Amino acid sequence: MGDNFKLYSTLGVEKNDSTETIKKAYKKLAFQYHPDKNKDNVDAENKFKEISNAYNILNNEEERHKYDMTGDKNYNNGTDNMSSGVNQHDIFEAFFGGGMGGRGGMGGFGNHFEEEMFGMGGKNNRRQNKAPSIQRIFSLTLEDIFDGVKKDLTIVLEKYCIDCHVSCSDCGGKGIIHQIKSMGIMQTVYQIQCNKCDGNGIIVKGKKDCTTCKGKGTYSKEKKATLIIPKGVDESYRSAFPELGVQPKTKNIVAGDLIIGIKIEDHKDFQRKNNDIYYKKNITFINSIIGENITIPYFKESITINTNIFGVLSNGKNYMIEGKGMPILNTKNKGNMFIVFNIDYPKIKNKEKIEELTKLLNETFT
Repeated sequence: MGDNFKLYSTLGVEKNDSTETIKKAYKKLAFQYHPDKNKDNVDAENKFKEISNAYNILNNEEERHKYDMTGDKNYNNGTDNMSSGVNQHDIFEAFFGGGMGGRGGMGGFGNHFEEEMFGMGGKNNRRQNKAPSIQRIFSLTLEDIFDGVKKDLTIVLEKYCIDCHVSCSDCGGKGIIHQIKSMGIMQTVYQIQCNKCDGNGIIVKGKKDCTTCKGKGTYSKEKKATLIIPKGVDESYRSAFPELGVQPKTKNIVAGDLIIGIKIEDHKDFQRKNNDIYYKKNITFINSIIGENITIPYFKESITINTNIFGVLSNGKNYMIEGKGMPILNTKNKGNMFIVFNIDYPKIKNKEKIEELTKLLNETFT
């Protein structure tokens, strides 16, 4: 080949090799010398630039013909690096379809690239794409949380007919197309949405004789599921139903999950704080001193007490009834109930009786 056609030597190919052979050579070398796999290695970075530039020229039919006719010394007026002006990272991303997580790092791209391009790791180790999840919120009462919930659900799935969906031929199912535009000796790689499939990567080719969807491309299917919510959960609780989320359009994608969360409605009697509940009770000043029989609704039962078990009541103070709160998740225990009394203090209307009242109180209380 001689010293006048170094671009072929850079990729390790011959001048009469096919475009496919050149692509395979670039795949292997680009991965080997990529800067993210060779941190602080200047030689590897320079080699990556060289092979990217060589591929950019030899993969372009017009530019390759021009190079074959002129050689290194006369191509682009004999400039030393013969660079076409394309960013080498952009060439790499355009060739492999992105997935690097930004120019700064390859993230999880490296292992995926090895498996997909070179068959390393085996089929079972490859990462499988998954459709998005669907989130739904159930509104529950405090009674529901106290007792726990077991509810049968009917989920209607909007499924895609795999037989009537095909990958877009223009973008190869990616939904995007890479274009290289030339401006003189400069070339820039653009990423645009595929017009043929509107960026979906899939085209519906409904078959009228299809027994599954009858040519519509989609069909509905009911699935039964049982929602079980344990006693004592809070609003951070989530329940996942695998593959009942967004349904796949192609065979190589797994259905997403249905994620159910909960919202707990305000209760007319109780305010919940973690596993404890708070009950507010109005009481007269006299009864706050001498006591009063009160009945507290406690879900499916009731609690009757005389307030004198707490002594003379203080306004706004929390008085505890042990073990009468909410169930503690995954245990047989419960939190506590706190009663908060709001005392109605009257005005003194007969000051002449104060001395007599004081005497009676001293005789009544120790």
